[in-house]
Amino acid sequence: MTDMGDEELMLQTQKGNVHAFELLFERYRARVFGFILRMLNGKRHDAEDLMQDIFVKLFKAREMYEPRAKFSTWLFAIVRNHCLNFVRSQAYLQAQRTESLDPGDEPAAAPATGSGRAVNRGSDVTERLELAIQGLPEMYKDVFLLRAVEGFSHDETAHMLGLNPATVRTHFRRARLMLVEELEGRANAGQAVEA
Repeated sequence: MTDMGDEELMLQTQKGNVHAFELLFERYRARVFGFILRMLNGKRHDAEDLMQDIFVKLFKAREMYEPRAKFSTWLFAIVRNHCLNFVRSQAYLQAQRTESLDPGDEPAAAPATGSGRAVNRGSDVTERLELAIQGLPEMYKDVFLLRAVEGFSHDETAHMLGLNPATVRTHFRRARLMLVEELEGRANAGQAVEA
């Protein structure tokens, strides 16, 4: 069964084969977790919880799967939507907590914007890149993560995001330019501090 393709495993899952779903989980667990972690700007605990919720919901909704596209495209579209819903719900909860404060209370700490400017964790290139990715506007970030990190094609990314492939190419190009500018800016700022 381990030599089956993802689509066949999902079709087996629809027939009630739990082992097939466990194989899919093992194949995608690390990639899905990494994607969620980046979408949530490094909030590990929330990412772990959300990943578990997503896979439980996938299993419960297995009857809805139709092999029209690659399984991975279908999966990551669902993961992205759950991440966006989670982020929106967290923003809503934060707004509710802020609005409910008495006039004499101190305002709640604002959530991190992801720009990374207030956070300086060292000069490690990978860490700087992660911070720069977190600072991208949402649509550019989604396209960049799906294309560069997860390795989906322009067409697959377009399908997941409901965009035209040409728009995906443009967003991806702009995201890369923004990242280069951000990383160069951070490097120049680091050099100025050292001088």
